[in-house]
Amino acid sequence: MYSETFQRSLKRQFAITFALIIREMTTRYGNKIGGYMWAVLDPVLTIAILTTVFSAIAQSPPLGRSFTLFFATGYATFYMYRSMSEQISPSVEANRALLNYPVLSPYDTVISRVILQVFTLFVVNLLLFGGLYLMVPFEQINLKPIFFGSLIAIVLGAGVGMANIVWFHFSSTYQQIWGIINRPAFIVSGIFFLPETLPHPFREIVMWNPLIHIIGLVRTGFYPTYRAPYINLPFAVGLAVFSLVLGFFLVWLFDARLREQK
Repeated sequence: MYSETFQRSLKRQFAITFALIIREMTTRYGNKIGGYMWAVLDPVLTIAILTTVFSAIAQSPPLGRSFTLFFATGYATFYMYRSMSEQISPSVEANRALLNYPVLSPYDTVISRVILQVFTLFVVNLLLFGGLYLMVPFEQINLKPIFFGSLIAIVLGAGVGMANIVWFHFSSTYQQIWGIINRPAFIVSGIFFLPETLPHPFREIVMWNPLIHIIGLVRTGFYPTYRAPYINLPFAVGLAVFSLVLGFFLVWLFDARLREQK
């Protein structure tokens, strides 16, 4: 009896999640291929601009011989965190009308967006680095730190996005402040510099940014001789897990309030 009930609940959850994913795909990308292409063009254009600018003012990148590969390993990792956070934080607000149905919960909207974004990021990175490999053959790739770093970035983004679901709902002022504070993250996350080259005390300050450690970890997978001694995995993993647990708790705690209009 219990097994049958569990199976029915699982099938219903799968059907709800699948329907929400289809709805999110239609809403976000539309029915035209241009909508899907933009998900790939965003990181590609950013990396191309960084490569063009820095190759014009410097003879060689901070690491390796390819500006494109150096910026790709940094921005692609940052993009995983940022895009996940930005897609999760408005998930409840965008599906508020559907939450009038008791069968749906805020968690359903979050889960559907997480699944869709993970799939999107996988395709984007596959196309990005697959294309880069044809232009700039990699010396050697260690997939373990690449996948592990990507997982940490995704978990951190999902946790921050879930927490912001609640904070944004209660305070539009906080939402504006968060947008202002979060803008410099692109600059201080180690996308176009190596943290160990910074002078004191700036080096110690940027180490509080978990993205510094995550990007450094991913780069060790593309550069076999790069050791990145500054990486603090317990700090990055601990903060990512904490943000995810906090996000789940906040959404659970304020479930009823999130269903209400602001």
